[in-house]
Amino acid sequence: MITYSHRCARSHVASIFCAAILFASFRASAADPLPATTLTPVSGGGQVGILNAAFPIPLAVRVLDSQGNPVPGVPVYFDADHCHNDGTECSLPTAYPIFDGGNVDVVATSDITGTAVAPTLNAGDMEGAYFANTATIYTNGPSSTPIAQAFFWVAQIAPIASVPITAAFTGAWYDPNQSGHGLLLEVLPENRLMAYWFTFTPDGTQQAWFGGVGDIHGDQAVIYANQGQDGQWIPNFNPALFKNQAWGTLAFIFTDCNHGRVYFTGEGGNSIWGRSTMDISRLTMPAGLSCQ
Repeated sequence: MITYSHRCARSHVASIFCAAILFASFRASAADPLPATTLTPVSGGGQVGILNAAFPIPLAVRVLDSQGNPVPGVPVYFDADHCHNDGTECSLPTAYPIFDGGNVDVVATSDITGTAVAPTLNAGDMEGAYFANTATIYTNGPSSTPIAQAFFWVAQIAPIASVPITAAFTGAWYDPNQSGHGLLLEVLPENRLMAYWFTFTPDGTQQAWFGGVGDIHGDQAVIYANQGQDGQWIPNFNPALFKNQAWGTLAFIFTDCNHGRVYFTGEGGNSIWGRSTMDISRLTMPAGLSCQ
């Protein structure tokens, strides 16, 4: 793990320059000398970090070829965000996440499973901001053509009195001020959480639901959510046509048995679902469970 450059020096001008790089839409061209590869996020996206403390989940990606096979030995360049809100707002350098060693950009090489893991990411001192850290594969280093990229949205919050997520948090949850949509949570074996959100599209034209299963890390759980596409009502449902599309991430933190918050980030750099939070309260408690 080494630092590959300091072109993104911690200054306002450089922050704007780097933000433009971070949010550019990268595509491979037919002239790229490397075979087609993709970056799939493995962990780190969507998580919540306490101000001036280490984020609990490392940023990690998997490098895959066009057939979905892992590709070892590929340098993956990780960049810590320098401006929040899609790069339109820049503050003091201490506001932003930074990797161990004071680095704003680092490189990691994919292992035999195709996985590349960044060093520890540390939160800055700006509360309530979302930051878009990125991982990129280039044809020949940072000054060459980018051929694949993955986003890792993370949030920074002030310390809160959170509680561990146990089986007792299984149930239906919602925001009482927004009755009409909500989430089903189920705590699974091996310290995992299943979460599905039943709601509506941003334009309000149809129902929508998305979710998945993720790991519980201490007092928070992070899920890489998918949304089903191309399904039909029976008897016309065709499994061959149905597919899961990446929706984004959901992170859960609870302050007590009956109250918590979900942090959500839509997939990619500019999702129609946006990035925000919703306070949630318990609606149901399954028989046989109790929480104190």
